[in-house]
Amino acid sequence: MHGLDRAARPASNAEVLGEAGVDRGEREILDRMKALAGQVTAEMADVMLAEVAVSGMVRDAPAKAELRALARQYLDGFVVVAQAGTGQGAGMLAEVRNLAAQRARRLVPLAPQLHSLLIAQREILTAISRAAGADAHSRSAALALKAKAFDYGSTVITTLADAYIDTVQGELAELEAARRGLVDALLAGTDGGPELARRATVLGFDAESPHVVALVAVDDRRERQPYPMPPRWAIPAVARAAGRTQRTAFVIARDTELIALLEPGAHREVLQRAGADIRQARDAALRAGIAGPFTGLAEFAGAYEQARRALRHTSADRPVLEGPGDLLLFDELAAASGDAAELVPAATRAVLSDPPLRAALDAFIAADLNVATAAKALYLHPNSLRYRLWRITKCTGRDLRKVSDLLELIAACRVLDGTPATDC
Repeated sequence: MHGLDRAARPASNAEVLGEAGVDRGEREILDRMKALAGQVTAEMADVMLAEVAVSGMVRDAPAKAELRALARQYLDGFVVVAQAGTGQGAGMLAEVRNLAAQRARRLVPLAPQLHSLLIAQREILTAISRAAGADAHSRSAALALKAKAFDYGSTVITTLADAYIDTVQGELAELEAARRGLVDALLAGTDGGPELARRATVLGFDAESPHVVALVAVDDRRERQPYPMPPRWAIPAVARAAGRTQRTAFVIARDTELIALLEPGAHREVLQRAGADIRQARDAALRAGIAGPFTGLAEFAGAYEQARRALRHTSADRPVLEGPGDLLLFDELAAASGDAAELVPAATRAVLSDPPLRAALDAFIAADLNVATAAKALYLHPNSLRYRLWRITKCTGRDLRKVSDLLELIAACRVLDGTPATDC
């Protein structure tokens, strides 16, 4: 019945650590394990050192000593919990939480730590089998201890992972808030002098080094519209693409924007990699406006405005634009006139709101006024395209053969593209 109860529902931490009942067979196995603790922990450390891949880890005597201490802590914790129960177990979990927080602050990766604990659990199970006698009662006691070892290992791993993630997320939130405050101060024109420069350096914005500022927007490809607020998962995507951790990359969410400071030279490739990552993982599309390079805190505000202007002109066809070189003066002039849509005649609005006619005009312009090329792009007979272009001329009074009339229609397209659909 006890086995059925264990299988029927997951054990809580209190239940796992509170099973202080140990029969004679279990106690004998635990005593043998304690007597061989030095040998068991040395074997654990050797296996961890051989199997756990830790970037930059030096495989020397101090490293082995640290792993041996971790193995001994795990073994002693299991023996104490198996024998003593809740009180001692709670203290052990508190030590696990403190250790996880310390390693999170030291930037020790989480994955190798979890791998080490899984190895420790495997070696504990092996040690239990070795310490068990050949008789049926001892084998039964070994099975009971292995069940406790599984529960113990699951509890330790869960506790460590939760504490590590909580520490990282809390520190990242504080770091991002501090960086956001720095950006607010720079955009407000605050003259903080040397103190502001020191603060910026601590936060990852070295005023002596050149930077590129990128303003990033993320579009929901299914809804075909931008996310109203920058999604949190876009920040680590940009950081990874830059070859940095979220802690060391200067990437923040501010209002409806995502702001990133990138190194000049490879910044386009970074944004393209981030866009590919986001597209594959989230079915979303990244657009970015870039400005720079610039050096110094005083130049940030100007670069920010340039990047913001570039972002305004991005599209699915042109997802990454760098100002001012990638920007078209005609597009900027059309976008700069906030009330220019009121100057577009009703007849022109009607034509440009008609999908077949608008497609015909766009294709005609994209083909440099070549009817045959535009018709091929639309899968139309050239005469069918000529008829649609004639209708545009007839309805708007604009002759597409005249440069001035054609420019009026192009300007109307640009202006109306920046207005809500209900206004067309």
